[in-house]
Amino acid sequence: PPGGASSQNAPAAGAAQLAEIATWFTHNALVHYLAPRGLEQYSGGGWGTRDVCQGPVELLLALGRTAALRDVLCRVMAAQNPDGDWPQWFMFYQRERSIRAGDSHGDIVLWPLVVLAQYLEVSGDAALLEERVPFFDARGPDAGERAPVWEHARRALAVVERRLIPGTALAAYGHGDWNDSLQPVDPRLREHLCSAWTVTLHAQALTQLSQALRGVGRDADAAPLEKRAREVRADFQRWLIADGVLAGYALFEAAGVEPRLLLHPRDEESGVRYSSLAMVHAILEDLFTPEQAREHLRLIETYLLGPDGLRLFDRPLPYHGGPQRLFQRAESATFFGREIGLMYTHEHLRYAQALAHIGEAGRFFDALCRANPIGIRAIVPAATLRQANCYFSSSDAAFEDRYQASAQYQRIADGTVALDGGWRVYSSGAGIALGLIVRTFLGVQALSGAVRVDPVMPAALDGLRVQLMLEGQAVEAHYRVGPAGCGVRAVRLDGADLSFTREANAHRTGAALVARAALQAQLASRSSSRGHELQIELG
Repeated sequence: PPGGASSQNAPAAGAAQLAEIATWFTHNALVHYLAPRGLEQYSGGGWGTRDVCQGPVELLLALGRTAALRDVLCRVMAAQNPDGDWPQWFMFYQRERSIRAGDSHGDIVLWPLVVLAQYLEVSGDAALLEERVPFFDARGPDAGERAPVWEHARRALAVVERRLIPGTALAAYGHGDWNDSLQPVDPRLREHLCSAWTVTLHAQALTQLSQALRGVGRDADAAPLEKRAREVRADFQRWLIADGVLAGYALFEAAGVEPRLLLHPRDEESGVRYSSLAMVHAILEDLFTPEQAREHLRLIETYLLGPDGLRLFDRPLPYHGGPQRLFQRAESATFFGREIGLMYTHEHLRYAQALAHIGEAGRFFDALCRANPIGIRAIVPAATLRQANCYFSSSDAAFEDRYQASAQYQRIADGTVALDGGWRVYSSGAGIALGLIVRTFLGVQALSGAVRVDPVMPAALDGLRVQLMLEGQAVEAHYRVGPAGCGVRAVRLDGADLSFTREANAHRTGAALVARAALQAQLASRSSSRGHELQIELG
């Protein structure tokens, strides 16, 4: 990556620093889970529906806390409006329950569906689908209609169906998407503008939920979701990719007419040609062919990487300093930081996740290390001094104003402008980072019927040893890492080979799935006061 020495030059140091920051990221993620605010937003905060469905959920998945995850999911379901949608954010203390947003962005309704799928995958708890949970009612917690969790999910899916771009299977933009700075100026665009990122999330929700439903024997409920997922994927390819490049947005001005693409090389209005958000998630959710995925990674490396990591656009949106034209805050915010400054760590972590998904072990490790404040100046020389024990939600180039940022944006890649840490201990990013360390880098996660083993790490970490808890017992994991840095070849527990099946992966050798019953039997067959050794051999 441009600007500074790669952490791959010192992988052992990078791994030690990841081990050190993991404790602090756990602390930061617990703060966001238990009292959703950061050091820069200390006076109050509610559960952002999108945020709580990521950071706290990924924290609990990494820690294997299935009961706590169930509790979070039920709390989120109880905040759902009877019409099937959720507010953008809501207060989780009962005394403040009436304080909540009056609307939400177009993606919000999809996040609880993703969490439901993730919970079913790790728990196999089909009974939750029939548990009766109230919808929100302003009169009080006991006044609302009660319905099974599956009815909550059905109403959410119905909301999504009502909001499709006419004549397509593509979700409409609504009030916005993940990037809060890009809410449309013209409210009429809400039903005709399509965010490619929201489409990837729609495909993710449909695919993961259908798989989870089949996993708990609900095949009849899974089938229509699988059908709609195929239609979403087909329309994604048909409408949102032109000249081999995925657009950030598409404006459907008339039925049956080719949409006007924004944040794309054809876009002559915004000045932005490339947008990373949808590209990264299309890779993660396999909406691209393997060839398209590689081409978009090339575009990311060419146009969207800075010394501090992934940037949202190839250049800032124009600052007008007056009437807004296309997008609201992106055109009027005076501060060049967070989404406006383009390096938002949360999305950089999803880029790291995408690199792991396609098997780029060295680049994944490098990207993960760039999100670690410990020793950051050895990797990103332009980084200013930062508190080393907390998650930073962004990396903010220290331009004097937005005019200078637009005129001199190339200085970021050149390493001639200082890079400040953004808001601390805020957003869902710390939980995502911890999840990547535990579930992707170390690559061991318990599911309802199997343990998924799928580490991704550079070959230079061959011989790495890590202390883990597995099925409630202390285990020392010993990694034998070949040149590919991923693709499990063998799994051995206390010297005995464990058989496994494979997950599908279009880009590389898929994860190994070891039956939990076989693993438990092997652990029980050799009791040891010194613990057990799990050897994982990678290609």
